[in-house]
Amino acid sequence: MKKILFLLAFTLLSVASYAQTKFVRTTDLTIGVKNGKTIDWNPPTQEKMLIKIDNNVMVIYSQTTQTFRVITYDGEYANGVKRWYCSDERGVNCYLYISKADSVTTKVTIGLEYSDIAYYYTGYQE
Repeated sequence: MKKILFLLAFTLLSVASYAQTKFVRTTDLTIGVKNGKTIDWNPPTQEKMLIKIDNNVMVIYSQTTQTFRVITYDGEYANGVKRWYCSDERGVNCYLYISKADSVTTKVTIGLEYSDIAYYYTGYQE
């Protein structure tokens, strides 16, 4: 009986730690307009907002709350950036990119790339 309780507790703890919610407090936003295969980037602007990341949902708490639902995980690039295929609350599909924290600045980058525009948020994980 003790073994069963131990296994159950261990399983619940491992699931709870895997499903941990992450928060990023942004400092900057850079918007780019897609022009064929290139992106014309505007200068970054200071934008302070909160981004909440769960396993299947990301919420950006800006002037208008934006919700993105994960459709599929697309993998990880060599530089540690992970990519997901998502859908926003209007049903428009996009790619979501999340970098790992920079080893020097500890900044994290979160990108949303649509077919015609891209948004890249820079901030710190809380």
